[in-house]
Amino acid sequence: MATVYIHIGAPKTATSTLQSALAKGAGALLKAGVLYPSELRHGDAHHLLVCDLIEKYQKQKMPDLWYGDCPRGEAWSALSSEIASHGDKIQSVILSSELFFGQTRNIDLILKDVQAHLQGHQVKVVVYLRRQDQLYSSFFNQDVKGVRQWSYSAYQFYQTHQIFSHDYHQLLTTWSQAFGKQNILIRPYEPQQWEGEDIVRDFCQLVGIPPLASTKVRHNESLGINQVYIKGCLNRVGFDKSANEQVLQKLLELCPEEPAKDTLYINKRLYRSYRQEWQDVNKAMAKDFLQGRPLFEQPIPMPDQLQAYKLDPYVLVVFLQNLEGHMKNHDTPLRALFARAALLLLAEQNLWEVLGSDEKSNLLAWV
Repeated sequence: MATVYIHIGAPKTATSTLQSALAKGAGALLKAGVLYPSELRHGDAHHLLVCDLIEKYQKQKMPDLWYGDCPRGEAWSALSSEIASHGDKIQSVILSSELFFGQTRNIDLILKDVQAHLQGHQVKVVVYLRRQDQLYSSFFNQDVKGVRQWSYSAYQFYQTHQIFSHDYHQLLTTWSQAFGKQNILIRPYEPQQWEGEDIVRDFCQLVGIPPLASTKVRHNESLGINQVYIKGCLNRVGFDKSANEQVLQKLLELCPEEPAKDTLYINKRLYRSYRQEWQDVNKAMAKDFLQGRPLFEQPIPMPDQLQAYKLDPYVLVVFLQNLEGHMKNHDTPLRALFARAALLLLAEQNLWEVLGSDEKSNLLAWV
């Protein structure tokens, strides 16, 4: 039976880059006895495997866009059929979806199901871990930016998001109980620790497959600090998820800003408590999974080393001026949405008086 490598992410660790390289190289890999299944992919990844498990064990209906023309509840049987169709010609199977990493509710039942579907195969779990402070800030920014349209505080995000309900040590301990500690392959998301400082090359060496064409890590650029706030206002006002990309592009046009980096979205006292927890987790990871080696070479920074999440009233005023000028000259279905978000911004930031009477009248009329 083939060895099955399950690449579970984590999110924000160049998963799209790895999945793209594996999908593009699938033909060459197959000739070498390595299967990167194609029948159940969503794009380049195997998200449908996780979607079926979420629907089954968490009773959460996944969006239709994940499935396309694929029937629900049949991803694992489709995988088994595709593996069987190659007979003994394959030695390895690679599955990849960062959605695996985010599942903590009923995780024991989920992993028992995975074990049952892969019975007879040796299973190895591949995970790249990003330093916790980076994962937190980057993931919060992304969820405000993306179709999840997070509209509350960074504190609420950390306290309620499923991905943070189990720390790295807790989650990987659960996976190791299902598949064996020796089969959990952990790599840091730190380029200086990768083979050739190339994540594709590092992954190929880790799972023992022929080298794939390296590709530049695709960064999903973060929003700037003021952009995060404005997008949060738009999210709170509410709009259809299908329009998210259109709304985002209009925001970037009206409020150009450099991406936020190393940003502290919570107060310093709270961050210090999180930092201590993360440090304790990383010590436990080193002891239980890494033969005493530290997981990360770079230390988790102190709060004073991070950029504070502080809005710039000047940037917000320029955005409002750009918005008023643009909307006045363009008949757009986004006019009412942006006007409502602007009113929310004006009220929260006490900027109403900076607008002229005509600008106020236009905003109210567009609402």
